[in-house]
Amino acid sequence: MDIISLPPFRSGIFLKLLLTLLFIFIPIYLIGFMMNKSGENIIRQQILYLMEQKSSFFVTSLDSEFNRIFRLQTNFLNDTDLQDISIRPDSLSSYELTKAINDLHSKMLTLSESSRYIKEAFVIMPNIDRRLSSTTGLSPMDPVELANFRTNAISKNGLYMKDNRIYTVLGYPHVTKTQYLLIIELSVSAISRELVDPNEVGNGASFLLVRDNAANAKMIVSPAETGMEKVRFMEQSTAMEGNVLKIGDKRYMRFIESFQFSDWDFVTIVEDNHILKPVYSFKKWLWILSLISVIIVIIVSLSLLRVIHKPLHKLILGFKRVENGQFDLNLQHWNNDEFDYLYRKFNTMAGKLKILIQEVAEQSKRSQNAELKQLQSQVNPHFLHNSLYIIYLMAQDENYVGVSEMSEHLGDYFKFITQNKADFIPLEKEIQHGKTYCSIQQLRFGSKIKLQIEVSGSPDDWEVPRLIIQPFLENAIIHGHENTMTGGFVNVRLFIEPDSLKIEIEDNGKGMTLKQLQDWENKRSDAHALEDHALWNVHRRLQLRFGSRSGIHLQANCYGGTTVTLIVFREGVD
Repeated sequence: MDIISLPPFRSGIFLKLLLTLLFIFIPIYLIGFMMNKSGENIIRQQILYLMEQKSSFFVTSLDSEFNRIFRLQTNFLNDTDLQDISIRPDSLSSYELTKAINDLHSKMLTLSESSRYIKEAFVIMPNIDRRLSSTTGLSPMDPVELANFRTNAISKNGLYMKDNRIYTVLGYPHVTKTQYLLIIELSVSAISRELVDPNEVGNGASFLLVRDNAANAKMIVSPAETGMEKVRFMEQSTAMEGNVLKIGDKRYMRFIESFQFSDWDFVTIVEDNHILKPVYSFKKWLWILSLISVIIVIIVSLSLLRVIHKPLHKLILGFKRVENGQFDLNLQHWNNDEFDYLYRKFNTMAGKLKILIQEVAEQSKRSQNAELKQLQSQVNPHFLHNSLYIIYLMAQDENYVGVSEMSEHLGDYFKFITQNKADFIPLEKEIQHGKTYCSIQQLRFGSKIKLQIEVSGSPDDWEVPRLIIQPFLENAIIHGHENTMTGGFVNVRLFIEPDSLKIEIEDNGKGMTLKQLQDWENKRSDAHALEDHALWNVHRRLQLRFGSRSGIHLQANCYGGTTVTLIVFREGVD
């Protein structure tokens, strides 16, 4: 029995694997503490990135909403009812004034309900000493309120803070604000409810840092945030530099995202130790896991060496031999396991594969020969029918000279058919046969159609399938020139090279439509698309003999007719 012996221990795969593991694990353990520190930094950066993404989304959404509110307020400033009531109330009748006030109140109610961040929208109109609110309706004007909105400093974007309340203030005219003031109070509670919950990423807090018109910093805190310690570190964070804040024995990470619409900042603070707890526990488990890993790797390596590696290596060698054409193999395995089954099936497969390859090669050769015979048999009856019909027409016209000449040429044609039983003939004979066919058709059409065959190059070294020129001459004459009365022509040009052959049949007949040409190109690659079509038969014969790069192409020419191109490449030529 041919038993594969194990290599010596000093050169065996087990020692190599063990040394490899040692060379891998020793450097890993030496830099273990550095990796743990790096893990802390990575997690911290990921948390900062998560905070940044959530903060950026919140700030972008809030910025977009504030801009929309401000645009609505700016457009509302030029409302006709508002200007009529505030600027020229004396010109309005009591009914018109009442109606304008009611319409204006409805519009302001619609404005206040257009966003969840709007608490109240109101207008102060000094000329009629009235204040019209979306919530309280029409009421007397408060002079102190008017003075505060006119005299106190307002930020460049129109924001005004007073007593922890936020307003957007616009006046008409824009410079003096003497006619009326349009004011929107933003809902601090609604903004507070939208703040990101930092407990999703670690113990902490989130708040808006809002600077009022006096550049004083105030906070809008999430309603979920309670406790004196959080309020204290939030207050300290307003003057903090960098991203780390330390209060007592705790460290906090801070992220700030600024608004574009206002001078606000969105601040998120997370407790550092809370988010790094997984890293601290990971250090302990790293040692335990490493020890278990070393033991498992040693045991698995020994098992794989004996149970899998050797049988698999032997099977791979068998596949390589089959790939190189060696099918007489007999692999043996001495253990009753899966490899024993694989080896037996491999041996069976190799034997059957050898038989199948031989059968497929023989069947392919027979199939091609049978298809060639079938294609050629479809050409000869087609030409015979047309030739006899031409003689019939000449006899009808009492053109006995033409009948005589036609009979002579037709005799030459059938002499060619009956004496050349081979599937492939010299190109010179195929050209002569084409000339014979041209003579037959010339007798029929006379001066209506001129036929010409030109040869460039030597045809001596070429053999082609029989009857590859005649079907195209027939199509060009019978179908292309069926309505031609005079001036028709069909030119056949052969360009013969050592490695390629190109035959062009060009006519000035009625040609083919674009759709017909496209249909031909779509079907020419289908092996059964046009089995009863003479041109397609020639196309398939060329592809069977000379490969898929050979075949027939149709295109319209500048004479209004069609140019047929037969391209043939010798086998082995790219």
